Amino acid sequence: MNKRMILRMVTNPKVIKRLWSYHKLMKRDQSYSMKKGIKMALEILKGEKIVYHDGKYVICTFMPPFPSEAFDNHIKAVHDQYKIYTEQIYSKRRAPISFHVAVTHRCMYNCSYCSARGRGNGNELTTEQWKKVFKELQDMGTSVIGVTGGEPLLREDIEELIGAFDQRSSVVLFTTGKGLTLEKAKKLKKRGLFGVGISLDTVDPVKHNTTRGYAEAYNYAIEGIKNSKDAGLYTIIQTVVLERDLDESKLFQLFELAKKMRVHEVKILEPIMSGELMNKAQEKGVFYSSEARKRLIEIGLKANKCGRFPKITTFAYTESKERYGCGAGTQHSYITAQGDLYPCDFVPMDFGNVGEQSVEFLWKEMNEVIGIPKGRCFAMEINPRLKKIAHSLPLDKEKSMSICRECQVSEYPEFYSNMQK
Repeated sequence: MNKRMILRMVTNPKVIKRLWSYHKLMKRDQSYSMKKGIKMALEILKGEKIVYHDGKYVICTFMPPFPSEAFDNHIKAVHDQYKIYTEQIYSKRRAPISFHVAVTHRCMYNCSYCSARGRGNGNELTTEQWKKVFKELQDMGTSVIGVTGGEPLLREDIEELIGAFDQRSSVVLFTTGKGLTLEKAKKLKKRGLFGVGISLDTVDPVKHNTTRGYAEAYNYAIEGIKNSKDAGLYTIIQTVVLERDLDESKLFQLFELAKKMRVHEVKILEPIMSGELMNKAQEKGVFYSSEARKRLIEIGLKANKCGRFPKITTFAYTESKERYGCGAGTQHSYITAQGDLYPCDFVPMDFGNVGEQSVEFLWKEMNEVIGIPKGRCFAMEINPRLKKIAHSLPLDKEKSMSICRECQVSEYPEFYSNMQK
């Protein structure tokens, strides 16, 4: 937790005004007190490095930047506006915090750990269909939207799609970097894009090109990062690290490169048994043991504490049982390019098509059978089972609902359980 940045926040009149407005909203809830509000703020800040960008503070990429209309949307996205505090600490939301939308499954790369491999059957949603879906997502209260693929920059209408969102959501584009020219980055920024996440796994160009299955992948990533920064976008390096490649010195080399390029954040992703990796369940050195995951978390926290690098984040930390837990179908959800609703990017369970029924209706159905956030990654828990019982994936809705009911948990991750005390 960087004390200097916190001091800057709490002496900012805009921040004070926004916090006071949240305090007044939550005061309507009899379970709330200012002491509990302060406790919640301290829990959110735990282990985080705050980044100031474009007049806003990025506390955690699990949440929208603050202060913003998107953060307001995040706070209010509960069923009962007179029980905002209670419903937040019990994760009783009327929309997930974030939705990832795969606007295309087309991609020129052939990544060895692609989670979207095999989802390219059927027609992509049209521009107008996506616009309708985006409006529904925002009306529900979704405060963070990730526009992903495939390679989303292959959509000729990508600028129009980004421009379809209003300020109620913070929008981040996930890309390989190929096609992100400075002109394109500036146009996307003008359309309202907040940030860009660009895939870069290592400082070794040959290794990055090999794992991404594209000869110039490294150069395109570096160029995309530079163009994103120069356009004034919040810039994230997204790196996938296999367990056998988990090495502190090599990660610190990547952090040094990120620092040199003035990147705002490095997000470390561990491989998930999904897509291309569904058939590699027995391969050693790919998926993380609990010890390796703990080491990854320690590396991230160490890097943030030393203060000389950009913000370092890991889902291993954010989605651990010690923090917010796995939010598949509760805090986070995913829509394929054909409009099929999944609990998350990595869980191939089909809960209906958003081109045929409203997102809100389908999400509520899914959310009810999934229950509360889980203490471990749902994809890693359930996907081996799905592979055994299904001839093809995604699993159909009826079977998906039945399995999700079986997998409900009663114990909340620690962020929520701590706030409930």
